[in-house]
Amino acid sequence: MNSSSVDLDRFVHTLISPLTALQGAVGLLRRSREDEQRSLLLLATIERNIERLRLACDQILNHAQIVDNHVHIELPTLMIGSPHSPPHPVQPATPQRNPVSSRYNGPLVNPNLITQEQNLLLIVAPTSLSANLIMELEVRGHHLIWARDTSEGIDLARHMRPGIIILDPHLDAQASLVGQILNEDPETKMIPLILLHDAPQKPNSDDSWLLEQIEACLHLSCNQHRSLPHILIVEDEPDIAYLIAAQFAGEGYMTTVVSSGAEALRVVRKQQFDLILLDLLLPDIDGFTVLGGLRVQPETQLTPIILLSAINSPADKVRGLQLGADDYITKPFSDVELNARVQAAMRRSEREGGANPSTRLPGNIAIERAISQRIEQRDVPFAVCYCDLDNFKAYNDTYGFLKGDAVIQRTAQILLDAVREFGNPDDFVGHIGGDDFVIITSLDRLETIGQNAITRFDTTAPLFYDREARQRGYISGHDRQGQPTIYPLVSISIIAVSSRLRHPSHPGEVAQRSVEPKKRAKHMPGSVFIVEE
Repeated sequence: MNSSSVDLDRFVHTLISPLTALQGAVGLLRRSREDEQRSLLLLATIERNIERLRLACDQILNHAQIVDNHVHIELPTLMIGSPHSPPHPVQPATPQRNPVSSRYNGPLVNPNLITQEQNLLLIVAPTSLSANLIMELEVRGHHLIWARDTSEGIDLARHMRPGIIILDPHLDAQASLVGQILNEDPETKMIPLILLHDAPQKPNSDDSWLLEQIEACLHLSCNQHRSLPHILIVEDEPDIAYLIAAQFAGEGYMTTVVSSGAEALRVVRKQQFDLILLDLLLPDIDGFTVLGGLRVQPETQLTPIILLSAINSPADKVRGLQLGADDYITKPFSDVELNARVQAAMRRSEREGGANPSTRLPGNIAIERAISQRIEQRDVPFAVCYCDLDNFKAYNDTYGFLKGDAVIQRTAQILLDAVREFGNPDDFVGHIGGDDFVIITSLDRLETIGQNAITRFDTTAPLFYDREARQRGYISGHDRQGQPTIYPLVSISIIAVSSRLRHPSHPGEVAQRSVEPKKRAKHMPGSVFIVEE
């Protein structure tokens, strides 16, 4: 068969994808004897993929001939994956849009089967929802709570713990930031969050979409927990994506499904994942390119990644492992094998990884290695920024370690965003532990990154507190001697050790040079940025 390597891959993919879906469906069907709805979905998947496989086999047979005692197949590449294949399956009942918009992304049951009365917190302008939609929500028994602005909204969310929060991310200047806080705050992150801007932009479609989202979230809020391990599935074959997601949902995982490489690279910047399953043959970017992109992003440098491919090629396996994949599985695979490989990769990551468990950022081993690499490049000036929070202990003592952990995670994201927007592609962000972080960047980007991180942090910090503390600008507590004292709102100190005048000889020297500036910063009010040269 005369064809390019890409055409061969597509040909194998056309045959193997239905087999993978069939094998996954059979595996799930064995465990779905008491779930009639899932059984019907799986049987439909089997029937659909039998037809796909039959059409592919017909194409092969219709273009096969015997030449010199060999079977020759001359199949036009245009027929590979041609429109003769059956259409994509009907997706599980709830539509999958932006995977960050709603925190429940796994396979869903039909949301019309359930209706629960709930308090709905609406952090939206009253004109954002139609009168018909408001009436329908009230008819269904939902109690609507309106917030005048996002500051009031975040206070109401913490105080009332509504069943669902609906947020317009364009309501005011801090709406997008409030959405991120709601996703991370331990008092609110278990509450399903629906973002209005993800509604379809078609006349009369917003109302039905929002009703479907509300009912789906109500169902899943009773059945899933945010503490579950979270897997990102990057797979453009709808049947295979659904079956993998269904399998791991049944195993006690959360899943998010995206169908393109661009979506994968985008979603990992906004959401943490414990493992990524990455198909190599995607419609927009090949899987190897996506893998490389994931490995240069600080959020996913240490995240276990398993490649899925219909191509059983030793060269592809070697290339994937060299680019940073943790494993390579050839389709079709059994559900038992996939589950075992996922568990092994996650165990290996916990045992070997230097990632901080709270932020998933590179930890101490990776930080020391990154500083050493910069030191060895003597002709390239650099700076190491030590970032830590002031008055954080008082906050932790007052609000508890879970709230404190949310502050740590938000700080990590602020630093990542500042470096991504204003830094170099090879800049480094690490998490030493607790409230201590490290940024490594070039001298020409140093000031911009530091000042931007401070501005973002100071804008965010008041939202960590309750309304009374925000209005006062401080919290009351006791010092180490037990004396009553007042603590300002948490702030950030960034101490940059520059190589411009003195090139360090080892990582310990860099850390030592930061000690005195850190002491000075502790006696300065508010957030500070100091460069030690």
